Amino acid sequence: MKDYYKILGVKPSVSLSEIKKAYRRLAMQHHPDKNPGNPFADVQFREITEAYTTLSDPIRRERYDDNRWATSAKARREYVQEVTPAWLLKVCIDMNNSLAAMDTYRISRGALSDYILLILSDAHIAVLQKADDDEANKAIIEEVFKAMRWLSFEYVGPIAQRLKLIADIIEHHEAIAQYHRQRERDELQRKLYPYIVMIITVLLCLFMYWYSDKK
Repeated sequence: MKDYYKILGVKPSVSLSEIKKAYRRLAMQHHPDKNPGNPFADVQFREITEAYTTLSDPIRRERYDDNRWATSAKARREYVQEVTPAWLLKVCIDMNNSLAAMDTYRISRGALSDYILLILSDAHIAVLQKADDDEANKAIIEEVFKAMRWLSFEYVGPIAQRLKLIADIIEHHEAIAQYHRQRERDELQRKLYPYIVMIITVLLCLFMYWYSDKK
Protein backbone atom coordinates (compact mmCIF):
# COMPACT_ATOMS: atom_id res chain seq x y z
CA MET A 1 0.00 0.00 0.00
CA LYS A 2 1.39 3.40 -1.01
CA ASP A 3 2.15 5.78 1.84
CA TYR A 4 0.65 9.02 0.54
CA TYR A 5 1.83 10.96 3.59
CA LYS A 6 5.41 9.86 2.92
CA ILE A 7 5.08 10.75 -0.77
CA LEU A 8 4.05 14.30 0.17
CA GLY A 9 6.59 14.43 2.99
CA VAL A 10 4.02 15.23 5.70
CA LYS A 11 2.83 13.62 8.92
CA PRO A 12 -0.57 11.83 9.14
CA SER A 13 -1.79 14.51 11.56
CA VAL A 14 -1.33 17.46 9.17
CA SER A 15 -4.14 19.80 8.20
CA LEU A 16 -5.58 20.20 4.71
CA SER A 17 -3.78 23.52 4.24
CA GLU A 18 -0.41 21.87 5.00
CA ILE A 19 -1.20 19.11 2.50
CA LYS A 20 -1.93 21.74 -0.15
CA LYS A 21 1.34 23.55 0.60
CA ALA A 22 3.32 20.32 0.34
CA TYR A 23 1.62 19.42 -2.93
CA ARG A 24 2.26 22.82 -4.52
CA ARG A 25 5.91 22.74 -3.53
CA LEU A 26 6.50 19.21 -4.85
CA ALA A 27 4.38 19.73 -7.98
CA MET A 28 6.48 22.75 -8.98
CA GLN A 29 9.65 20.79 -8.34
CA HIS A 30 8.68 17.65 -10.28
CA HIS A 31 6.35 18.99 -12.96
CA PRO A 32 7.23 17.42 -16.36
CA ASP A 33 7.38 20.86 -17.99
CA LYS A 34 10.24 21.78 -15.67
CA ASN A 35 11.99 18.43 -16.21
CA PRO A 36 11.84 17.72 -19.95
CA GLY A 37 13.13 14.30 -20.92
CA ASN A 38 13.21 13.11 -17.31
CA PRO A 39 10.92 10.06 -16.99
CA PHE A 40 11.51 9.88 -13.23
CA ALA A 41 10.03 13.36 -12.77
CA ASP A 42 6.93 12.32 -14.72
CA VAL A 43 6.41 9.26 -12.52
CA GLN A 44 7.09 11.30 -9.38
CA PHE A 45 4.59 13.95 -10.46
CA ARG A 46 1.87 11.31 -10.99
CA GLU A 47 2.58 9.86 -7.53
CA ILE A 48 2.35 13.29 -5.94
CA THR A 49 -0.91 14.06 -7.75
CA GLU A 50 -2.39 10.72 -6.76
CA ALA A 51 -1.48 11.30 -3.11
CA TYR A 52 -2.90 14.83 -3.14
CA THR A 53 -6.14 13.72 -4.82
CA THR A 54 -6.75 11.23 -2.01
CA LEU A 55 -5.61 13.26 1.00
CA SER A 56 -7.29 16.51 -0.06
CA ASP A 57 -10.72 14.84 -0.09
CA PRO A 58 -12.04 14.30 3.49
CA ILE A 59 -14.02 11.16 2.63
CA ARG A 60 -11.22 9.60 0.59
CA ARG A 61 -8.70 10.52 3.27
CA GLU A 62 -10.73 8.89 6.04
CA ARG A 63 -11.13 5.72 3.97
CA TYR A 64 -7.41 5.72 3.18
CA ASP A 65 -6.50 6.24 6.86
CA ASP A 66 -8.68 3.27 7.85
CA ASN A 67 -7.03 1.02 5.26
CA ARG A 68 -3.57 2.30 6.16
CA TRP A 69 -4.16 1.58 9.85
CA ALA A 70 -5.51 -1.92 9.14
CA THR A 71 -2.65 -2.71 6.75
CA SER A 72 -0.08 -1.50 9.26
CA ALA A 73 -1.65 -3.57 12.05
CA LYS A 74 -1.70 -6.67 9.87
CA ALA A 75 1.93 -6.19 8.86
CA ARG A 76 3.02 -5.84 12.48
CA ARG A 77 1.06 -8.93 13.44
CA GLU A 78 2.60 -11.02 10.64
CA TYR A 79 6.10 -9.76 11.38
CA VAL A 80 6.15 -10.82 15.01
CA GLN A 81 7.20 -14.45 15.43
CA GLU A 82 6.34 -14.84 19.11
CA VAL A 83 3.52 -13.15 21.00
CA THR A 84 4.30 -12.51 24.66
CA PRO A 85 2.69 -10.36 27.39
CA ALA A 86 5.64 -7.96 27.10
CA TRP A 87 5.14 -7.64 23.34
CA LEU A 88 1.38 -7.04 23.71
CA LEU A 89 2.10 -4.36 26.30
CA LYS A 90 4.57 -2.72 23.90
CA VAL A 91 1.94 -2.78 21.14
CA CYS A 92 -0.50 -0.99 23.48
CA ILE A 93 2.09 1.60 24.46
CA ASP A 94 3.03 2.21 20.81
CA MET A 95 -0.67 2.61 20.00
CA ASN A 96 -1.09 5.34 22.62
CA ASN A 97 2.10 7.08 21.50
CA SER A 98 0.74 7.13 17.93
CA LEU A 99 -2.61 8.47 19.11
CA ALA A 100 -0.92 11.22 21.12
CA ALA A 101 0.88 12.41 17.98
CA MET A 102 -2.26 12.45 15.84
CA ASP A 103 -4.78 15.20 15.26
CA THR A 104 -7.73 14.14 17.42
CA TYR A 105 -10.14 15.09 14.63
CA ARG A 106 -8.35 12.71 12.24
CA ILE A 107 -8.61 9.63 14.47
CA SER A 108 -10.89 7.01 12.96
CA ARG A 109 -12.88 5.64 15.89
CA GLY A 110 -13.95 2.53 14.02
CA ALA A 111 -10.38 1.68 13.00
CA LEU A 112 -9.12 2.29 16.54
CA SER A 113 -11.82 0.03 18.00
CA ASP A 114 -10.95 -2.72 15.50
CA TYR A 115 -7.26 -2.38 16.36
CA ILE A 116 -7.89 -2.68 20.11
CA LEU A 117 -10.07 -5.75 19.51
CA LEU A 118 -7.24 -7.17 17.40
CA ILE A 119 -4.87 -6.72 20.33
CA LEU A 120 -7.45 -8.44 22.55
CA SER A 121 -8.04 -11.33 20.14
CA ASP A 122 -8.74 -14.84 21.44
CA ALA A 123 -5.21 -15.94 20.54
CA HIS A 124 -3.61 -13.03 22.39
CA ILE A 125 -5.80 -13.45 25.46
CA ALA A 126 -4.89 -17.15 25.50
CA VAL A 127 -1.22 -16.10 25.66
CA LEU A 128 -1.96 -13.80 28.60
CA GLN A 129 -3.92 -16.50 30.40
CA LYS A 130 -1.13 -19.01 29.93
CA ALA A 131 1.60 -16.59 31.05
CA ASP A 132 -0.43 -15.48 34.11
CA ASP A 133 1.65 -12.29 34.42
CA ASP A 134 -0.43 -10.05 36.70
CA GLU A 135 1.73 -6.93 36.27
CA ALA A 136 1.71 -7.16 32.48
CA ASN A 137 -2.04 -7.73 32.39
CA LYS A 138 -2.72 -4.75 34.64
CA ALA A 139 -0.49 -2.56 32.51
CA ILE A 140 -2.22 -3.72 29.30
CA ILE A 141 -5.64 -2.91 30.75
CA GLU A 142 -4.45 0.55 31.79
CA GLU A 143 -3.06 1.23 28.30
CA VAL A 144 -6.31 0.09 26.70
CA PHE A 145 -8.21 2.42 29.05
CA LYS A 146 -6.05 5.31 27.78
CA ALA A 147 -6.85 4.47 24.16
CA MET A 148 -10.55 4.06 24.88
CA ARG A 149 -10.90 7.70 25.88
CA TRP A 150 -10.85 8.51 22.16
CA LEU A 151 -13.82 6.21 21.53
CA SER A 152 -17.51 7.01 21.81
CA PHE A 153 -19.61 4.88 24.16
CA GLU A 154 -20.90 2.59 21.40
CA TYR A 155 -17.43 1.04 21.11
CA VAL A 156 -16.80 0.62 24.85
CA GLY A 157 -18.98 -2.45 25.58
CA PRO A 158 -17.29 -5.01 23.28
CA ILE A 159 -13.82 -3.93 24.41
CA ALA A 160 -14.83 -4.07 28.09
CA GLN A 161 -16.04 -7.63 27.56
CA ARG A 162 -12.65 -8.61 26.17
CA LEU A 163 -10.86 -6.92 29.07
CA LYS A 164 -12.90 -8.95 31.53
CA LEU A 165 -11.31 -12.09 30.13
CA ILE A 166 -7.97 -10.71 31.26
CA ALA A 167 -9.48 -9.50 34.53
CA ASP A 168 -10.54 -13.04 35.35
CA ILE A 169 -6.87 -13.71 35.85
CA ILE A 170 -6.00 -10.66 37.94
CA GLU A 171 -9.29 -9.85 39.69
CA HIS A 172 -9.51 -6.49 37.98
CA HIS A 173 -13.21 -6.75 37.28
CA GLU A 174 -14.32 -3.87 39.49
CA ALA A 175 -12.05 -1.35 37.76
CA ILE A 176 -13.41 -2.37 34.36
CA ALA A 177 -17.01 -2.31 35.58
CA GLN A 178 -16.45 1.11 37.17
CA TYR A 179 -14.93 2.44 33.94
CA HIS A 180 -17.89 1.13 31.95
CA ARG A 181 -20.39 2.69 34.37
CA GLN A 182 -18.59 6.04 34.21
CA ARG A 183 -18.63 6.02 30.41
CA GLU A 184 -22.31 5.09 30.54
CA ARG A 185 -23.02 8.08 32.80
CA ASP A 186 -20.96 10.34 30.53
CA GLU A 187 -22.94 9.17 27.51
CA LEU A 188 -26.25 9.78 29.31
CA GLN A 189 -25.14 13.29 30.24
CA ARG A 190 -24.08 13.93 26.65
CA LYS A 191 -27.50 12.90 25.38
CA LEU A 192 -29.36 14.91 28.03
CA TYR A 193 -27.27 18.05 27.65
CA PRO A 194 -29.20 19.53 24.67
CA TYR A 195 -32.50 19.02 26.47
CA ILE A 196 -31.16 20.63 29.66
CA VAL A 197 -29.95 23.63 27.66
CA MET A 198 -33.33 23.87 25.93
CA ILE A 199 -35.25 23.74 29.23
CA ILE A 200 -33.02 26.40 30.77
CA THR A 201 -33.45 28.59 27.69
CA VAL A 202 -37.24 28.23 27.83
CA LEU A 203 -37.28 29.06 31.54
CA LEU A 204 -35.13 32.14 30.96
CA CYS A 205 -37.44 33.30 28.18
CA LEU A 206 -40.48 32.79 30.40
CA PHE A 207 -38.82 34.67 33.23
CA MET A 208 -37.87 37.57 30.93
CA TYR A 209 -41.41 37.68 29.56
CA TRP A 210 -42.89 37.61 33.08
CA TYR A 211 -40.44 40.29 34.26
CA SER A 212 -41.13 42.62 31.33
CA ASP A 213 -44.87 42.13 31.75
CA LYS A 214 -44.63 43.10 35.41
CA LYS A 215 -42.89 46.34 34.51
